[in-house]
Amino acid sequence: MKKIKKYIHVVFIALGVMVNCACEDLAFGNKFLQKPPSSDVTIDTVFSTAEYARRVLWYSYQYLPYGLEVSNHSTTLYLGNLEGLTDLNNDNIGYSGVQKVYYDGKYTAKTENTRTNFQQQTKIRFNEADTHMWSAIRHAWLLVANIDRVPDMSADEKARLKAEAKMMVAVYYAHMIRHYGAVPIVDHAFDASDEMPGRATLQETVDFTIRLLDEAIAEPNFPWTLPADEKSQMDGRLCKAGAYALKTRLLLFVASPLFNSDKPYAEGEAAEKKMVWFGNYDKNRWKLAMDAGKAFFDALKTNGYYHLVQKEEVTPSDYRYAFRAAYFDRGTTETLISVRRDIFTINMSTPEGQAMRWGGYCPTKEYFDMFPMANGEDFDWNNPEMAKNPFINRDPRLTETFVLDGDIFVGRKANVTEKMPAATAKKLGVNAADYPAGSDFGKGNMHALSMFSGMGCRKWGLDRNTELKNHPIQWPHIRLAEVYLNYAEAINEYNGGPNDEAYNCIDAVRERVGLGKLKRGMSQSEFRAALLRERACEFGYEEVRFFDLIRWKMEEKFTTPVHGMHIYKNKKDGTYKCVPFSLATTNRKRAWWNPGGFSPIWYLSAFPKNEVQKGYGLVQNPGWE
Repeated sequence: MKKIKKYIHVVFIALGVMVNCACEDLAFGNKFLQKPPSSDVTIDTVFSTAEYARRVLWYSYQYLPYGLEVSNHSTTLYLGNLEGLTDLNNDNIGYSGVQKVYYDGKYTAKTENTRTNFQQQTKIRFNEADTHMWSAIRHAWLLVANIDRVPDMSADEKARLKAEAKMMVAVYYAHMIRHYGAVPIVDHAFDASDEMPGRATLQETVDFTIRLLDEAIAEPNFPWTLPADEKSQMDGRLCKAGAYALKTRLLLFVASPLFNSDKPYAEGEAAEKKMVWFGNYDKNRWKLAMDAGKAFFDALKTNGYYHLVQKEEVTPSDYRYAFRAAYFDRGTTETLISVRRDIFTINMSTPEGQAMRWGGYCPTKEYFDMFPMANGEDFDWNNPEMAKNPFINRDPRLTETFVLDGDIFVGRKANVTEKMPAATAKKLGVNAADYPAGSDFGKGNMHALSMFSGMGCRKWGLDRNTELKNHPIQWPHIRLAEVYLNYAEAINEYNGGPNDEAYNCIDAVRERVGLGKLKRGMSQSEFRAALLRERACEFGYEEVRFFDLIRWKMEEKFTTPVHGMHIYKNKKDGTYKCVPFSLATTNRKRAWWNPGGFSPIWYLSAFPKNEVQKGYGLVQNPGWE
């Protein structure tokens, strides 16, 4: 084990913060977080007033996991998104991190070393320079260690801020566990003389994270919820309900086959030392996840406030807008952990809008087919009534996730159809002249590249002049709908099949958008498949699908080519002909996922090679050198 002072650039050192704290580390731009008046600010100075002390925690908030692009290179997938690594989306930006690193199969441990250009963007950064996660964790522990000496702060607030800081650390750790498995445990703000901890076991890392959440939950002064008031410093801060919810996510993830199995997903030193699996399968891990779900809903019955956003609560009063409010709006009764990046809205000129316009958000036919009919019945291309117009009478979440032909988008009716080629018409036995060109998405607010799969993404990319005008957004790190589905899944896996409670949970999510109840009598595997599809429909582009696929080790989803869809409309009767095409055979093919291109080692990220070489015990994940 080496001393931290020998590694100036090591991940655990907060930039600009050791014994002395630079004022730049204590304010990050929000109007109520202005810099202290002096440029020579010490720990003693910071914790001499409540105003300065609170800013230590505010610093940690700015680096919470956030899935939208807010400035160039602001996400480690550079204009791409995690859905581009799943069956829901195909990335069409030739220079994005998704394209250059993953689709080209170039991801290695060296990729994680540094962020020198867009060709080296990856899912998450372990090194401090990119994410500042470790600085944020350090600031949280600095607050825990020093808050008691603040003279002008009540004991109740001190206790609340300690619980908030512990939950903050747990959020970062839960995020890292999903990407890496076990990581080193940092349980205090390190001094220069402290030894660097090596990588813990998976069980130790999970136990540490759960303990922090439990301590936050047990604190009487840590509130169940906070007022949704943009003028208040309380708006958007962590609270007890979010801690309960995060427990359900983490325990469900680690109970899943990626970690909870009779053999590791890949062999290597990290597997031998039980850093990427528990070393066995234990059904009780599903029970822990189930118990966490029950604890959340028991607490909800006692404390109230949170519920799924319903159509009666939004304007216009419609199922689709209730769903939009659930993921998009700040301060709803559904968001349990909300992450913000200043107050701004997405439009086609912002980096997030550019990511959409340039082709980072190209949903697949596989995703389109997942959404049921409005009555809850499965969508089926073999049903003539469904196939002749696949854009109507569907799950309202489809309407909000895809740009559908005929729907109002950016102030006009969307037309996503193409002119039918003569060869296609001959194959289909129709008259090509009856299927003229119609797509207008190379103009105005959408770009032709965004329609690379033949279908456009609507989620997050709303109309800046109406839907988004003066509308600050959030990243819904976790919302109530996920807790319902987490609980249902844990019940199904622990009990060997669904019970009434599991069905009721999934029905609650479906009924919010007006879908019929899930059919009864399913087997364990049938219910699991239905639930994973439900999660895809509910949480598209919210960084849920990727983690669902890896925790269930669904290699087939990473090796089966995805498809786009040519959409042709008959000018005489308004019916459609939709012709799929493989995205694996285009000029932007997903070579990584072609046969022989995928390996289970991709389930977890590599640690930066230069970090592993520092010799303090950071064991590399299996398969990466």
